[in-house]
Amino acid sequence: MISHITNIFRRNLFEKIASVIIAILLWIIVMDDQNPVIEGSYTVPLSFSDVPEGYKVLHTDQPIKVNLRGPRSYFVNYESKDCRAYSNLNGLDEGDHEVKIEAKFPQGFELVSISPNQTQIKLDPYIERQMPADLIVTGAAGANATVTKVTQSSNTVTIIGSRTAAESVTRVIGYVGLSGNKEDFSLQVPMTAINEDGRALQDVRVVPSFMNVDVKIELGLMKKNVPVDPEIIVSEAYEIEKVTVDPDQIEIAGKESVISPIEKIKTQALTVPLGDKSIKQQVKLIVPESVTTKLKEVTINVELKQKSITN
Repeated sequence: MISHITNIFRRNLFEKIASVIIAILLWIIVMDDQNPVIEGSYTVPLSFSDVPEGYKVLHTDQPIKVNLRGPRSYFVNYESKDCRAYSNLNGLDEGDHEVKIEAKFPQGFELVSISPNQTQIKLDPYIERQMPADLIVTGAAGANATVTKVTQSSNTVTIIGSRTAAESVTRVIGYVGLSGNKEDFSLQVPMTAINEDGRALQDVRVVPSFMNVDVKIELGLMKKNVPVDPEIIVSEAYEIEKVTVDPDQIEIAGKESVISPIEKIKTQALTVPLGDKSIKQQVKLIVPESVTTKLKEVTINVELKQKSITN
């Protein structure tokens, strides 16, 4: 029996081997035709590895194009999420750097190119800043009611963020809405860091993020509007050409005997730095004791001109 089977395999052995080889070649040809090696690309975001502790990576967001070569079926079965472009930042320190972009991709692909293959980044250290916490009272108390005191749990907050972001913070503010209240009330006010354009900054953290605020309200106090009188100090070489105050009038409240004699509210002194020809700045008001106002500060805009030189 075994001998019979052996004879079957030995019979026409050359023809059988040739048939197998031809079959394999035909399979390779068919597969190459049906699943050829092609080039394609994936567009992916750039990520960073081994970022030094205590630093934030600042860079211009740009898509990275990873060009690969592989069987066509691979490009059908894999997506952009299966490919990654990254830069290794191990060993770098504070400042600007040009770093190489590398790629990771599924096995079976061959890397053709990465575009771009380098990028500029900046390592910005995280810092903390102490800043005043300013509350802005909005809305109006109820009829015949006046806010006499606003107390906050802390006069300062801590700003945490990269140096570039933290140093762009000019104010930290929270809004206290009166909403027609006639009685004392308390609330938690969210604190927001803003830049010089008044835009809220999302890249920094404010600690505490909420301020505990107590509002005291009294009934029957006198109210009246008075102008704001800015105090401005300039160099002897310059003279004031124009001053604007926003708002230029404020409402004050208190007992009639205290309020009646007040004709204006002065500001703290604003000193224009030597060489500056214009300045715009928030300046605190000097509010007498027993007098209340919803505003604690105003915006002063000063424009200067150089004094004429006379012989």
